[in-house]
Amino acid sequence: MNFPSVEAGPVRGRTPLRELSVFVLVVCGLAWLVFTPVLLNGASPSDPAFALASQLFMFTPAVAALLVTFLLWRPGNVRRALGLTPLRPVRRVGGYTLLAFAVFVLLPAVSLFAAVVFGVVRLDLEDFSGLREELTALAPEVAATMPRDGFPLEAYLVVLGMVMVSFVPTLLMCFGEELGWRGYLLPRLLPLGVWPALLVSGVVHGLWHGPQLLIHSLSGSFGPGDVLTFLASVVLLGVVLGWLRLVSRSVWPAVVGHAANNAFLMVIPITLMHADGSNDPGLYPGGNGGLIGLAVTALAALVVTLFLRKRVSGAGA
Repeated sequence: MNFPSVEAGPVRGRTPLRELSVFVLVVCGLAWLVFTPVLLNGASPSDPAFALASQLFMFTPAVAALLVTFLLWRPGNVRRALGLTPLRPVRRVGGYTLLAFAVFVLLPAVSLFAAVVFGVVRLDLEDFSGLREELTALAPEVAATMPRDGFPLEAYLVVLGMVMVSFVPTLLMCFGEELGWRGYLLPRLLPLGVWPALLVSGVVHGLWHGPQLLIHSLSGSFGPGDVLTFLASVVLLGVVLGWLRLVSRSVWPAVVGHAANNAFLMVIPITLMHADGSNDPGLYPGGNGGLIGLAVTALAALVVTLFLRKRVSGAGA
């Protein structure tokens, strides 16, 4: 696919430090406010209250971005400033949106096969034991109709349909995040230079997850290594999403890429992995997790950078 070269937009001028400081304080304050009842009640990540708070939490970047944009920044065209418009040329915006979807659907597959190469997990392409185990947990009534051996196609299609349907609300929640991170924050950091803007926006995005990470740590589901791996992964994924935002001059590829990552993260690993799972969760627990997933994500960030950097004016800044 031959994409046209585009500009990232203006990168000269002073960095609006006061405005950005207010954004960071508001978005992080809202995040902790949303999770305060969960923390006070000692809820774990498996608690429904945690799930509800996590859904509300994803809209806090959009709220912070809109408040700061309308009250402090006040650009002449808000929709264009936040990357919501224009949607033309369709070839540019649509092409990069499709690329974002493909990258984030296939990335977990690359991580899985890397884990297989390193002997951390093994596949089951005969009985699909891992898939059968997950189908039984997710849809026991449908799983009861599975054949005893081979690929459980009918049950799989039902659950895959459930995942596809869930993509719509996931898209909405990821819009809540990306309007803040790649719609507002990344472009406003561009006076620092493209790479500092990509990295700083990724770090802020990672630290914003603080209350979630604290709850995971208190429950024992995350150790210090898991927290560091997660934060590094957020920054690296932010590099990929950031380049897509800059080269398309639109927030929509980042929204779709983020949603594809959240919705389809475990589809391929669950489909192909053996029921025994990983023999070293620190190296690869599934999805894009662990050190193997982090290395693959770093490789993806490098490839996307090399592929898209020359298409963004001022990328060497």
